[in-house]
Amino acid sequence: MTRAEGGRQTGAQTVERAFDVLNHFRTVPGTAGISEIARRLDLNVSAVYRIVRAMEQAGFLEQDPATRRYRLGSAVAGLNRVLSHQRGFHLARPELRWLSREAGGSAALALRDGDEALVVGEVSAESGGAEWDDVAANSVPLHTSAFGKVLLAWPGPEEADLAALAPLVRRTERSITDLADLRAEIDRTRERGWALADREMTPTQLTVAAPVRDPEGRAALAVGVGLTYTPENAARVEALAPLVTGTAERLSTVLT
Repeated sequence: MTRAEGGRQTGAQTVERAFDVLNHFRTVPGTAGISEIARRLDLNVSAVYRIVRAMEQAGFLEQDPATRRYRLGSAVAGLNRVLSHQRGFHLARPELRWLSREAGGSAALALRDGDEALVVGEVSAESGGAEWDDVAANSVPLHTSAFGKVLLAWPGPEEADLAALAPLVRRTERSITDLADLRAEIDRTRERGWALADREMTPTQLTVAAPVRDPEGRAALAVGVGLTYTPENAARVEALAPLVTGTAERLSTVLT
């Protein structure tokens, strides 16, 4: 028996199932069919069909006319921009542009989203520090990213349990996959005030990040700069760190 077959759903249960359907699209690379969603969420097909149709009408999902499968709709992008302005992320633009130009890399702002760091604003290196993107479209595992290590080093009151991240998935041969090693890395991050991810997410990425702290000293956000790994860029890490930590300190007065 699926969850929806145990009796008539209450309004609260329907809302919960709708959020389950929406969250399903965070885990699929492309589109999803109703039967696929039903199997993944252990719901009956008719219940999922009703939920999906309602979400389509509201703009949160849309159907590909060629395949009849579903993908996220424009209302999600609209909410993302509202989030950016409500949280004041757009106020980080001048600092990220400065950091991108000074460091010669892409500067980004990220927050914690479960066991991932979600990028909520970025200035790309390709734009020469001029182009701002406030669409949250990229997330990275906490244990393989400099942003994530920062968020783990200065966690919120309910975010301190590293064991909850297990298993630590290997992304490259340099990824941390042992909890004891991750704890040691978090200790190093906390001691020096910034984090380094050296080819741990992709074989070519080098990132330095620092905490944007709230008044209680917790990392409300992480700011960082990413460069393509080269021996020359690796040798610049110690010089990049003050640029990133200085940016983080200034953003702490603006964003928290």
